[in-house]
Amino acid sequence: MTPETPLRVESPQAAIALVVSRLAAASQGLGCESVPLALARGRVLAEAICADRDSPPFDQSAMDGYAIRLADLEAGRELEVLAESRPGSPAPPMPATRGCVRVATGAPRPAGSDAVIRREDVREHPGAVPGSVARITIADLERPRPGQHWRLRGENARRGAILLDAGTTIDAAAAATLASCGVSAPEVRSRVEVAVITTGDEVVPIDADPREEEIRNSNAAGLAALLAKPWSELALIEHVGDEFGLLAEVLGRAIESHHAVILTGGVSMGHRDLVREAIEAQRAEILFHRLPQRPGRPMLAAIAGNSARSVPVFGLPGNPLSALTTARRIVLPTLAALAGATPKPPRQVEVEFDEPILATPLWRFHPARFDGEGRVRLLPVRSSGDVAAAGRSDGFIEVPPDCGVEQGRRYAFFAWDE
Repeated sequence: MTPETPLRVESPQAAIALVVSRLAAASQGLGCESVPLALARGRVLAEAICADRDSPPFDQSAMDGYAIRLADLEAGRELEVLAESRPGSPAPPMPATRGCVRVATGAPRPAGSDAVIRREDVREHPGAVPGSVARITIADLERPRPGQHWRLRGENARRGAILLDAGTTIDAAAAATLASCGVSAPEVRSRVEVAVITTGDEVVPIDADPREEEIRNSNAAGLAALLAKPWSELALIEHVGDEFGLLAEVLGRAIESHHAVILTGGVSMGHRDLVREAIEAQRAEILFHRLPQRPGRPMLAAIAGNSARSVPVFGLPGNPLSALTTARRIVLPTLAALAGATPKPPRQVEVEFDEPILATPLWRFHPARFDGEGRVRLLPVRSSGDVAAAGRSDGFIEVPPDCGVEQGRRYAFFAWDE
């Protein structure tokens, strides 16, 4: 396929779907590993987690207070405290005579009790032992109901119920759920090993003293930060000048030893843009080249390898804002899918701007940042090489084709750090 006959992909989301559809076998081939729960934050569960017992595992008090029998209130609202139910210990039965049982939050339900009266709804009469309560008087306005302030066994989930699906990214809540099920070393998907290859004779290391016509390699640093996810591993960062033989050699090695490869620069239509030719030299299938978007229109995606081992290869533009935007919008969700993760949808935000932005036929990405009051303001951008605008931004909004930026309208916001 030549650059003049690219595959038609009409949106960033369609680009993601196209690549992901070709990676099912590759995703399954990543494998799994067990990791200690303390180190599992951000990793992707490889299997569903089921409750190993009912939740709660027993009837328990939802309040600090007193367990009562409703029938005992028929003779008055004053009750003797005859026993105590404590968390972590078996509950005593309700007294055979008229009375109540003192309970703490989480304490087991005394057999025969109907409800819990909150401590703040009674008057406590101290006992002879310091801290003890001899009897209580229930407030006149309190009208206890059967089952009041009890957490019943299994009301959250029954034993065997699925609590976490495979593909869940482990966060604090998921970690707590795993711990409650006794999972100390969850089975997670192996990390996606990514290679980043930057290109261009004009690009020099970041610690270099560049000549006027040279630029520092900001793309390598930006992509490394963007790809720093618990489910991914940046296994290679290498720079190659505009020399086809060396580029093809480095690319070939990267495809052989990594799950995904990202190149920046050399992907447009110039006579020194060698990336597509180098990708085709690996017998890779070009899925698309050029997308109806700005910045990042020259973006390319291909599949290398074979049916047993498919490796996505992305060619990103060399301009810093283009490289970061296309990597965040298209590459990152694709790699998350390869890792088995379920990406969160972007936030929908209203934006403020100094001048309206008119509609065009392209999908557009506009850098934006949050102000001190939580509002999103668009930033002025001079070009896709405006790394200064990128540095001031928190992310970018996505504007669909034939749609302007208008007050009161909501737009998808893609943060750099999500």
